[in-house]
Amino acid sequence: MIGWGYLASLSYGIVCLLISMLVYKFGVPKKYTRKIVHILVGFEWVILYHFMGVGLHFVAVCLIFTALLAVSYKKSLMPMISSDGDNAPGTVYYGISMSVMAIVSLFLENFVFAFGIAVFCTSIGDGLAGVIGSSVSRFNPKIYKNKSLIGTLSAFVFSSVSAYAFSEIYKLDLSIIYALAIGAFAAGLELVTEYGLDNITLPLGTSTLSYLLLYIDGTENYLIPIVLTPFIIALALGKKLLTKKGVFAAVALDVIVSAALGNFGFVLLLAFLLLSVIIDKVKKRFRKKSDDISKKGDERDSVQVLANGLIPAIFALLYFFTKHNVFVIAYSVALAECFADTAASGIGALSRTAYDPFRKKKLEVGLSGGMSVIGTLASFVAPIAFLTIPLAFGLIDSKWWLISSTCAFLGAIFDSALGSLLQAKYKCKICTRITEREEHCGEQAELVFGRRIITNDTVNILSVLFASLMSIITFFLLN
Repeated sequence: MIGWGYLASLSYGIVCLLISMLVYKFGVPKKYTRKIVHILVGFEWVILYHFMGVGLHFVAVCLIFTALLAVSYKKSLMPMISSDGDNAPGTVYYGISMSVMAIVSLFLENFVFAFGIAVFCTSIGDGLAGVIGSSVSRFNPKIYKNKSLIGTLSAFVFSSVSAYAFSEIYKLDLSIIYALAIGAFAAGLELVTEYGLDNITLPLGTSTLSYLLLYIDGTENYLIPIVLTPFIIALALGKKLLTKKGVFAAVALDVIVSAALGNFGFVLLLAFLLLSVIIDKVKKRFRKKSDDISKKGDERDSVQVLANGLIPAIFALLYFFTKHNVFVIAYSVALAECFADTAASGIGALSRTAYDPFRKKKLEVGLSGGMSVIGTLASFVAPIAFLTIPLAFGLIDSKWWLISSTCAFLGAIFDSALGSLLQAKYKCKICTRITEREEHCGEQAELVFGRRIITNDTVNILSVLFASLMSIITFFLLN
């Protein structure tokens, strides 16, 4: 039986390569010929599992194919399966992934079925996504780098179908919802991963998720962050919302929050991100003249991400270790205060003037400490709307919805007070404008007010801490 397994698997691999070589000789573009092998090679899993089951022979065949593909790539022996443009050894990466999953199957019971789902999501889902995505030209915009909308949707559909069909064939009892989640995760990994490395991230990622959904209870409580995180990374990088270091910091916070609070923690964090992006777009559209007086740029860096997200992440961890509901409230209030401040700044950009009530003077719109009627109203309404999310999850009641909203609003007022009384402000030596930037018009600006160490990021951290601590104190006073 084992001998037949070696013969059948090696023969099938050679047939796949011959088919690809034949169509390549007939003038079919390389982008299609390599996808033919990509799609067909997935059925190697069926042959190997049928003849060899789970064992060292399964691993050996995977390693043999990986070595052959590596030599072929190095020596350029099979141009019909090489990548165009990025010169990435995608087929070699695929062989490495299969070898890794085969080895894991030796030690983890039933992982071989998760391995099989991953192989078919990669072969059929990713393979057909590449063919369809590159074939359709109309109504098929690029959504991230060279990845297209139709290609990503194809990856989702065919990966979902592959996962569900595999489950039905091998009687794994995978629900349609879980199959759709696996398909979406596969599409997200394919979208965000470059240089052929999706042949590593996609199979290893989908095999891990498949195993968790099939055999580990409670995985559904973390399904939303697992599935959506790749798409959020693509959005942040593609739209230049965050720098690369900012994305790294955001993902770190995402992992902490999602591990501690599950779907709720991620949804609240995601709501803050998306709503803040919308408000920033409004601010950018209406506040053109004053764009260069604020310290913030269009792309948020890691420091700015941590200034808004570090305190919420700490409260999420405190909940994880204590399971005390007060930290869910503090986490919610912390993000609500960030959103209130963002709303005040963005919506306040619609005002023509701003007034600093703490120093009793008019300020140019965009300077920290300045307040306007419409901006203050936005900072009042924003947390009320934002905190309907924990209310909908059943984590706070209507009383704590209002109390938490009040704490977040007062935190935004505290932010303005610190921005007015302590935050560093500079005067440009060239244009004489007051700015939060240490350099302006290409020259070092002169500090005219506040302390140099008190920046907008410092103010944000202190304001978030003020609002969340206020909610904790209120909780213990009223309970």
